[in-house]
Amino acid sequence: MGEYTRTGDGVPNLFGLTQFDGKTQFFDGDTYALPQVAGWVIVCGFGVFFACIALILVWIDVKFAGHNYNSEQFNTAGRSVKAGLIGVDIVSHFTWASILLACVSLTYLNGVSNSMWFANQGLNTFLFAMMSLELKHRAPKAHTFLEIIQCRWGTTGHLVFGFIAFMTNFIVTIMMVMGAVVVTNVLTGVNSYALSILIPMGVVLYAVSGGLKATFTTSYIHTVIIFVVLCVFMFKTYCGGGELGSISKVHERLVLMGPYKPIPGNRAGSYLTAFSLQGFYSNINGIIIGLVQIFADQSYWQSAVAASPIHAVKGYIVGTYLYFAIVFSLPICMGLAAVAMDLPLSGSEASNGLVLPAVAITYFGQTGAVLVVIICFMAVTSSGAGEGLACTSLFTYDVYRRYIKPKASGKELLLVSRLGVIGWGLLASALCCMCTGAYISYNFMGDVLSVTAAGAVFPIFFSLLWNGCTCLGATIGTITGGCCGIIAWLVTAKEMYEAPTVLSLQNNEPMLAGCCISIFMGLIVCVVLSKLFPAKEKFDWRLFDHDIHLADKGERLGITQEGVDSAAYIAKMRKYVWAATAVFFVTTQFVWPLLSLPAGAVWSLHYFTLWVVIGFFLLISATLIAIILPIWEARGILTVIFKHMFTWTTPKEALKYDGTEYSHHPDLVDGGRLPNLDRKPSKPMSKPYVENDDTAHGQAAVAQFKSDDLRQSDL
Repeated sequence: MGEYTRTGDGVPNLFGLTQFDGKTQFFDGDTYALPQVAGWVIVCGFGVFFACIALILVWIDVKFAGHNYNSEQFNTAGRSVKAGLIGVDIVSHFTWASILLACVSLTYLNGVSNSMWFANQGLNTFLFAMMSLELKHRAPKAHTFLEIIQCRWGTTGHLVFGFIAFMTNFIVTIMMVMGAVVVTNVLTGVNSYALSILIPMGVVLYAVSGGLKATFTTSYIHTVIIFVVLCVFMFKTYCGGGELGSISKVHERLVLMGPYKPIPGNRAGSYLTAFSLQGFYSNINGIIIGLVQIFADQSYWQSAVAASPIHAVKGYIVGTYLYFAIVFSLPICMGLAAVAMDLPLSGSEASNGLVLPAVAITYFGQTGAVLVVIICFMAVTSSGAGEGLACTSLFTYDVYRRYIKPKASGKELLLVSRLGVIGWGLLASALCCMCTGAYISYNFMGDVLSVTAAGAVFPIFFSLLWNGCTCLGATIGTITGGCCGIIAWLVTAKEMYEAPTVLSLQNNEPMLAGCCISIFMGLIVCVVLSKLFPAKEKFDWRLFDHDIHLADKGERLGITQEGVDSAAYIAKMRKYVWAATAVFFVTTQFVWPLLSLPAGAVWSLHYFTLWVVIGFFLLISATLIAIILPIWEARGILTVIFKHMFTWTTPKEALKYDGTEYSHHPDLVDGGRLPNLDRKPSKPMSKPYVENDDTAHGQAAVAQFKSDDLRQSDL
């Protein structure tokens, strides 16, 4: 958010809130909204509580669902999770404490249009719905995206992208933890170093106990709590009486605040306009930042791995909708409320995301502070558990099994996974303490990640979509993009703000230059080098099946012989998912913003009312989806589990998500025999199989592909 902040001016409150008269900041460093013991209870108590829930869930899963609790189950949740739970998990990954705080603060600084721009960043999760289908289509055995990189580009590519993956994981961890640390410290006075240690270790407690499936389930609980609290905030702002309590009153005050404290870059300085230059910059930066965090962060791939194929796509679409609802509705109720009450927030408070707790305290006093601490803690624990397990998967499969002990058994990998979660927690705690001591904000860490790693986005994208992309193009493109992005970032900050300081580097213009140069230079170099120095043969997609192996025999791939999870159906669905992604992109990035421009420099009450009503609809419908859909989809397995609990018996065969049984026999997947996926084609194809290749040679390749009895996988 950088240097552009609006500070309290020390004059009387414009709307008669005399308790804020003459104040230049909202939070007094000597007093706290909550007693310190409240912070300790929330941080320590919730960690232990969810660890106990995770242990109970694992015991129920083994006792009454008949699942083998091995490394595959720990790291992939049996690859059988359905759309509702995947969607909830996705939104928990994306709604960190820092995201909740930032979307409110940016709307406070840039006006109502920021709610639209922030919501439009849901494009990133929608795009990954397409990638999740490609993952299931081409590499259903994969545990991590680095396994795909290793198969495509060998050890060199594996090491380069491994560095990017681990860097992304730990910087994202720092960002999500530090957001909760800042809020909890400001509201309760609990020592920041203690919080930096306790929050990651609290996540470790239940992540190491329950693995990925327990994390999915606890993410459901976390996300439901967040949605319920957001509904309370939304209704309080526009329907709850008190200082605001109606749409017309909020609109009236926002109109008055335009001339009183105008926003630079907005037409007429208005808070009620889509003509916002800073909001537009934030949108572009946010999309690129989101692409980096999704493509280079294993936790998002983890959710795709855990789902059955068709539910991976549906889950990411559901997750997009849930995320869209949160980051659209929360800013228009809390960000605009801070403006409509003329709260005396300093530049430091606004840039550190303290607008949300300031409004909550003004509304509800100590109760509001408790609600904010709870939702921030819920956000960081649910997303933090995903990051911990993602880092563990990378270490287990891409370090330990790849370089230390390739023949490790499933039991060994399970032990390594659990130790990896503990190691992740200790290292994350140390890094967060370092950032606390160095006074480095989580916003700046996110900016460093985005500029440095944006060059890797398109090469990772090509790993599943372009078999002509070479190791040289992918690795050099990634490194060149990052280096050029850093140079552009520093130079722009120096030219526009005299010196590249921590504050100036966080401004929109330097970030825009750094992110755009990094991602597009990575793309250009990758494509040019791949074309100039092509490989002798294009990559054969079938090698994914040959070179990537399951850790435990008999575990489900999620691929069935027939039905919606069959290879044929997945291939058919791809074109529809690509089309839906294109429509979503055009709608959110062009149609919606252009339709908002005719509303002018200051929106009328009717137009603002429409905006708020859309926010209510999105939030209420998303809340119902988040609460009901996972339970409805799990009704089959829940019914059978309750039946076995009543009779205190264990099923003879493990239960799938819908409650039916599947075999653990090594040669069976979903009850159908798995063709010979662990051998190479009997004869190498002289020409790779290409979709829609009608030549005789192409058809011969197709015939050979089918004769090898392999799963059909087209380019």
